[in-house]
Amino acid sequence: MKSPLALVARKVRNFAGNLRRLGLRETLRLYRYRLGEYYRDWRLGIRTTGLLYPDATEADPDYQPYEAAHYRCLHQAMRYFDPHPERDVLLDYGCGLGRAVVVGALYPFRKVIGVELSAELSQAARQNVRRAAPRLRCSAVEIVTADAAEYQVPPEVNCVFLFNPFTGPVLRAVLVRLHHSWQQHPRKLRLVYLYPSHEPNLLEECHWLEAERELGTFDWEGVRMIAYASREPARLDTAAAEPQNNRWSVSPP
Repeated sequence: MKSPLALVARKVRNFAGNLRRLGLRETLRLYRYRLGEYYRDWRLGIRTTGLLYPDATEADPDYQPYEAAHYRCLHQAMRYFDPHPERDVLLDYGCGLGRAVVVGALYPFRKVIGVELSAELSQAARQNVRRAAPRLRCSAVEIVTADAAEYQVPPEVNCVFLFNPFTGPVLRAVLVRLHHSWQQHPRKLRLVYLYPSHEPNLLEECHWLEAERELGTFDWEGVRMIAYASREPARLDTAAAEPQNNRWSVSPP
């Protein structure tokens, strides 16, 4: 274990490096953000900050390393869902250390589910949920250790949060399973997708979804957060008749 002096020295070197690379204004902005995230973690009694590369995600480049979404963005997403305690069930894909799950459970969802590939991160997420339990409005919280591409979406799920947990074939497989669940158990399904703005958005290729609005990301640059909802049958027929330029077909798993 490193001594406190060594840790302080490393922090000073990191600060100096950021100062040279970003300049004073952007460095202060970065540290203000980090302090705010640590403070919000502390208020909830949890630890969810940092960038982690769990072993389970290293074998497949389509799975992204863990990084928590900013708290302000998460609250923005939950306000969009506007959950009702007898109706709404939230599913967070790639829940990592559980920040989105905990923030979701601060709102009156009927249930909150987090799906995480890494057993290590799943266990840490469960610990965070237990620590935050006295502050949560939703007591039915479940962390599932599973491959998202193979996870069967529960029919009661009607709210989905995705913060760039995976790309390419894995994301396609997840969207196929969501579409199949929606077909098998018709209901209004809402999704919030937070992703790097330079990455392609595969949700735009799903004819059964339509963008409702773009949600603000505040001072978080380089990302977009878009809210989608499943189409009504009449609108679905119209969308299906549109040119299929970049769309890919979905079929039940």
